[in-house]
Amino acid sequence: MSKIRLCHLITELRPAGAEKIVYELATRVDRDRFETHVAALRGGAVAEKLREANVPVTVLDVRSKGDVFKLARLTDLLRRGRFDILHTHLFHADLAGRIARAGAGTPKHLCHTIHVAEQRFRPWRFLWARLGAGGCEQFIAVSQAVRDHHARRAHLPAARYLVIPNGTDLTAGGRDPSARARLRNQWGIGEVQVVLAFLGRLDRQKGLDVLLEAIRRLHANGDAPQFVLAGDGPQRAMLETFLADDPAGRCVRRLGFVQDVRSVLNAADALVLPSRWEGFGLAVIEAMAAELPVIATAVQGPDEIVLPGQTGLLVPKEDPQALAAAIDQLSRDETLRRRMGRAGLQRVRERYGIERTLAAHEQLYLRMAGR
Repeated sequence: MSKIRLCHLITELRPAGAEKIVYELATRVDRDRFETHVAALRGGAVAEKLREANVPVTVLDVRSKGDVFKLARLTDLLRRGRFDILHTHLFHADLAGRIARAGAGTPKHLCHTIHVAEQRFRPWRFLWARLGAGGCEQFIAVSQAVRDHHARRAHLPAARYLVIPNGTDLTAGGRDPSARARLRNQWGIGEVQVVLAFLGRLDRQKGLDVLLEAIRRLHANGDAPQFVLAGDGPQRAMLETFLADDPAGRCVRRLGFVQDVRSVLNAADALVLPSRWEGFGLAVIEAMAAELPVIATAVQGPDEIVLPGQTGLLVPKEDPQALAAAIDQLSRDETLRRRMGRAGLQRVRERYGIERTLAAHEQLYLRMAGR
């Protein structure tokens, strides 16, 4: 029997949550049954990683929103690729993919993953989902909260959605004391100091400003632990100003973009994620897989993953005082951190291994292709 030809189409391939999941799906899929191609409107570091893994990649070099409608190259790719399934990720890729698919007249099957519970004023995105629902064979939501949020905003029945939680690799091994010591030495942080890690894009969604205000309050009280911030984005200048001008900046190390997230987590004692909105929160399960407790905001995604008091702490969004209090609580209690870390690892093993995510997608593709 011939292989199922599958094309993942995503908005861009910079290292972030949705892009990581596309990478995992494309590289781990059963290559005896599936032939996978990845296309992106814009490129990024993940494109090179995919090519290194022998996954064909097409970067369409869409430079502006207006270019979304200049899709001759994507239409040609779909026509020549003879794909059985087009799997779109994120809004602009779905918009472009639907238009190109109509022009190409192929592939027959389409599914779309919703990765974020969108909180910004974007009503046209939900209108697009509703008007185009007939052409989408399966909506995939990365969490129950994303399904409920999108179904309510798009006025679609919940039965149109399949929930497939994201997953993380659990085969990379446990904590490495030598790597922990090496990184901490690079950061100029002692072994006994408590370190909290922030992993994410430096933008408003991730609540960087809320975290910096919480650090200010902790520093003013003389209770601030150490922080390492991994990521880049539009709020980098704000962070650099904080580091240069605020006395609390002495508690913070800016790491910039980090390829080896596991090493950062290995050298930390907890993860802090003060997002204003999410959909899943891949960094949460990555931290839990590294046996770290998590402090996160009680928004869609993290509020399904983190068990308050068991695997971490949940705080209200936009509340730097509550965030500071949670950080202070975990910083002072090593026994609690260790207990939560062990419970978090167990929860990821039970629910969020990448093999479960992959198997659910493979079953969906087989069903869509009539296999």
